[in-house]
Amino acid sequence: MALNATVFGPGGFVSVYLDALARGAVSDALAMPGVDPGGADRALLQDGTAAGLGGIHQLSDVEHGGIHVVTVAWTAPQGSGTTAFEVERIGTRFGLFPEWGFAASPTATVSLAVRSDARFTLNGVEEVSPAPSDRAMNYTVLVPGGYTFSHRSRYLTAPRTTVLAGTVGQKLTAVVQPQANSAFVAAVSAQIHRQLLACATQTVLFPTGCSFGQPIDNRVSGAPKWTMVHDPSISLEPGPASGTWTVPPTPGTAHLTVSVTSLLDGTVTTFDQDVPFQLRATVTLGAGDAITVVQG
Repeated sequence: MALNATVFGPGGFVSVYLDALARGAVSDALAMPGVDPGGADRALLQDGTAAGLGGIHQLSDVEHGGIHVVTVAWTAPQGSGTTAFEVERIGTRFGLFPEWGFAASPTATVSLAVRSDARFTLNGVEEVSPAPSDRAMNYTVLVPGGYTFSHRSRYLTAPRTTVLAGTVGQKLTAVVQPQANSAFVAAVSAQIHRQLLACATQTVLFPTGCSFGQPIDNRVSGAPKWTMVHDPSISLEPGPASGTWTVPPTPGTAHLTVSVTSLLDGTVTTFDQDVPFQLRATVTLGAGDAITVVQG
């Protein structure tokens, strides 16, 4: 009878489940009777995403109408807590020992918004969100556990967002919002610098696809000559769609030299002035972290 109450009792059943989580063996935990991922996305239910559970010890086992409520204390790298599991008898093993299953699936739901870039990590495991950046997606996670979401790639870094799933059926929210790192800003700045130099080679008043230009009221009587004086000192902000970034209006200065003939009296003068401008740009971060910059 003592063996029935411990190793083969409801507390022993819960212990086996928690041991699987402690080992990071999510697949083993999912295979236990009564563990149902439900209707949310199952992409986060991978081995390794629930590692780090420890300090596990049972606090109580209270039975109500055939349902055992087994309460267990635990710790995780992100925090600690207690969880009440509902366990019911579902049969007999070896014709002698009771067989148990969860009466309520030990799962929770995380509504996760992954913005600006589909890539993220969960407890260090790399993931990719199928959802657009402006829409959160519901994912199933196992209870209990601490779940830390983040992003770190060549050009982007997101601060860690942690949720603690300690209650069966809990609904949680998390956001992964990467920010441009210094390498991204430097790479975009270099590309914009090359674009502006190319713009300056165009012998027109309004270079095509460029942020600067200068209207002239009189007749231009020579080829305009542009040079760059000050490149914009850019910053990057998340764009409206996943994979896009924007350069907000940023001041720069070009210089224009061109001969001008007066329409009034025919005199020829030289326009030789700095031309301030505001640079705006859309930046796309594509496959392989390829950068495309479009001014305007």
